Amino acid sequence: MGGVSILIGIISVLLLSNHIRMDFNSWLFTVGYSLMLGYGLFLNRYVASFIKNRWIHWVSHPVRSMFVAFAVTSLYSTFIILFVNWFWYIFLIGYSWSDFLVFGKLMLIIQYTALYIIILFFYAKAFFNEWRKSLLAEEALKQEAVSLQYKVLSNQVNPHFLFNSLNVLSSLIKLDKHRAEIFVGKLSNFYRDLLSVRGKEIVPLSEEVDFVNQYLNLQKERFGDNIMVDIQTNNLNNYQIIPMTLQMLIENAIKHNQVNKENNLQIKVYVMDNYLIVQNNIKPYLSPVDGEKLGLKNLSERYQFLSDRPFVIEKSNVTFTVKVPLLQIEDNLDRP
Repeated sequence: MGGVSILIGIISVLLLSNHIRMDFNSWLFTVGYSLMLGYGLFLNRYVASFIKNRWIHWVSHPVRSMFVAFAVTSLYSTFIILFVNWFWYIFLIGYSWSDFLVFGKLMLIIQYTALYIIILFFYAKAFFNEWRKSLLAEEALKQEAVSLQYKVLSNQVNPHFLFNSLNVLSSLIKLDKHRAEIFVGKLSNFYRDLLSVRGKEIVPLSEEVDFVNQYLNLQKERFGDNIMVDIQTNNLNNYQIIPMTLQMLIENAIKHNQVNKENNLQIKVYVMDNYLIVQNNIKPYLSPVDGEKLGLKNLSERYQFLSDRPFVIEKSNVTFTVKVPLLQIEDNLDRP
């Protein structure tokens, strides 16, 4: 940066003086002047960093970002340019402003021209970098969505799930053929709705709850009253959620806890402070089941992209709680 500043300063002096020869004092003056001006303007990068996280969003608000960036940069740079010229030409040498402007107008034009060429380059670079990051993040989100949906779908069609479902169906056929027919219908509807959410990034929370109720109806045939799920349905229409979020969290609770007459599984689902909260009591198996951390990590990373609020996991000796940041329409409009 220092070398570039000296070079610009020397070029400015040569353009103004029309000759190459300079005495030592003139060269020393030019070097000091150029370094002070160059490093003063170089601090624009810190000014830009300060305003970036507050007002600069190149992809979602490019026009506003360009206006704010140019306004702040111009104000700061004008202060630096005027101060440096005042210090070297008026304070040290003793020129008046009118005397300085006689020969200094062209120098100021050169300085502002160089300044705006440089900042246009850096602003264009910042825009394309953020645009590229946005595309990469969007692509990563799609891959995560496919991964999560595949995981949930594969969990439902794996031999373990089918074995349990067929066992339930076999028992119902022996006990009550009418109930068996109803169970087959529920199972068919569940798979149909499961396949219908593929490719969707977000769905209404009310739609997710309806889907989970189908899932719970199937599990009730297996576990009966040993599993108790309390879903509070207030204010569901105001929010959106990543598909199969709630289903996966309830499935995790069933998968990682004992569910029998001696160990009832109690799950509470409710909305509070723009979070969907899923909490269950803990009755773990003696041999822990693998797979919980990966699924929750995958889900957390997807919400990290869609929301500024954290995806929270809390575990105590008696309860396991997951707090999912609910999405609203305005949240998604502001995302890059």
